[in-house]
Amino acid sequence: MDFREREIDFQEADSRYVELKRQLNARSISDEEFDAQLQQLTVQDDEGRLWAKSRETGEWHYRDGRAWTRATPPGYQPLRTPPAQSTPDPQSHLEQDEQLTSPQTTFPGSAATQAQERGKQPREVLYGIILTAAILMAVGIMVWRLIPNAPDEGGPLPEEASGPAPGYTLLEHDSEALWMEVPAEWDETIIGDSEGEKGREAWSAFLGEGESAGPSMTAVNDLYSWRNGTVGHQGIYVVASKSLAQKYTDDELITLGPNNYSAACQAGTPQDFDRPPYSGKILEWKNCGGDSDHSAITLAAAPKDRECVIVAQIGGYFKTQSDEENRQHVLDALNADCSKIG
Repeated sequence: MDFREREIDFQEADSRYVELKRQLNARSISDEEFDAQLQQLTVQDDEGRLWAKSRETGEWHYRDGRAWTRATPPGYQPLRTPPAQSTPDPQSHLEQDEQLTSPQTTFPGSAATQAQERGKQPREVLYGIILTAAILMAVGIMVWRLIPNAPDEGGPLPEEASGPAPGYTLLEHDSEALWMEVPAEWDETIIGDSEGEKGREAWSAFLGEGESAGPSMTAVNDLYSWRNGTVGHQGIYVVASKSLAQKYTDDELITLGPNNYSAACQAGTPQDFDRPPYSGKILEWKNCGGDSDHSAITLAAAPKDRECVIVAQIGGYFKTQSDEENRQHVLDALNADCSKIG
């Protein structure tokens, strides 16, 4: 299954953002509804970078490690706005009316003509000053747009753009070797050698007594329900490991140990996972426990040199489009630093 099939592009996200802003300003949607829909406007580029829009300004930011950096997306084409209709100049109309209704004809060089010319000069000077200022301002804005990483002299980036995407929480292992973004409601966490869903053994236990697979984390909405497989749970268990990368292939890691759902779920067909700089395998398990809403995804993905591998399971009850988008966002925001794995 292609877990990027619901992907939107930058222009579609721009268009949706404009409409959401209009609805928010008209108070036809609440702040909470705006934030919930804004988090669905993330876009992934060809290099695997995740992009999100600032809540306040709509400017694009990409995920740079653990922070968001303002920039212009590659090949970005901003929304085209229809040209504004020209508005007749009231002064022009007034002058035309004066010419049409004047009972006398003035000739070049006459006293009346000279007086009119002297009256026009101050206006022309003023118009020239305004036009020059407008051109300079436009040029300044264009230059600023062409330097996306220039420092913002007005202060730091908007708060929502300097952290995780709206509606998500950044979870990082103490070693700084593993981090991810999870839905804010997945607020029960374990950092360390944690167990998988339904009490299945952790990867360290799978390797054998005294072994350590590497830094691992669990984030769920209800830890008790996650461990026991009861209705309503959602969450992720993930490990970044050098030893698993050396001993097992990606195809094996999506079906072994904590990722073995064969006793309760129907396995799909393994698919290639390609999210630069990571590539690997991903497998969807359906109808877990005979419940069509209960499913799981198992993942094994490694950087090109396969110095380490990220092994994950995302399981639970995913019923709505928002649930699916949350699961996709988690897949998009998993990262590891192999050099920091002990």
